[in-house]
Amino acid sequence: DLVFLALHGTCGEDGRVQAAFELLGIPYTGAGYLSSAIAMDKDLTKRMVSDVVSTPGWKTVAYTEADIDRLVETARLPLVVKPVASGSSIGVSIARTPAELTAALEQCLDMGSSTVVLEQYVSGREIQVGYLVDRALPSIEIIPKQGFYDYFNKYQAGATVEITPAPLDAETERALGETALKVHNCLGLKAYSRSDFILTENGEIYFLEINTLPGMTPTSLMPQEAAAAGIDYN
Repeated sequence: DLVFLALHGTCGEDGRVQAAFELLGIPYTGAGYLSSAIAMDKDLTKRMVSDVVSTPGWKTVAYTEADIDRLVETARLPLVVKPVASGSSIGVSIARTPAELTAALEQCLDMGSSTVVLEQYVSGREIQVGYLVDRALPSIEIIPKQGFYDYFNKYQAGATVEITPAPLDAETERALGETALKVHNCLGLKAYSRSDFILTENGEIYFLEINTLPGMTPTSLMPQEAAAAGIDYN
């Protein structure tokens, strides 16, 4: 009757599977193929939403090993290095020194990612907000015990503290929900999504990226947010 999508990464949430289902006339959950493809591309996403929400400054570069020294010499550190179209924070690094930036760029090439987003590093609390049909779910704060919310901290049991609802005042909670809705609508998403934010010490909200097929295990972030809103897992 319906394909319930719970795939991640390339082919899973980048619109390819969704487009195949559209061609075959098979109904499926989540965003359509075009908005899925745009949301998977971190550069396109930031271009689309930068007029309606605050997002850290960035530039996107396609490079080879021969370009690394030049990129490092001209970089304004610290930077967050992100493969332009990858999920689960795979290949994401925070580079505070030239040596760390060199290592991050080399790592992306080793992964087969020769196009990366170099994003201004913004210090603050990591907050994520799920959007479901017509409302924002309660926010969730992510507190890694070490480093940032990278692949290891996402999937290693006990490596991260997750608090939902996040300990925020009502005005900030409302502003985060409104920002998540703006991004969701700007990208033409439907049904549900989960947006990632940095909340600075002085209360500024910076949008980082959005997930069109957020994790759906019982311990995943969006089900935790749903539980806080009184929606059980089933």
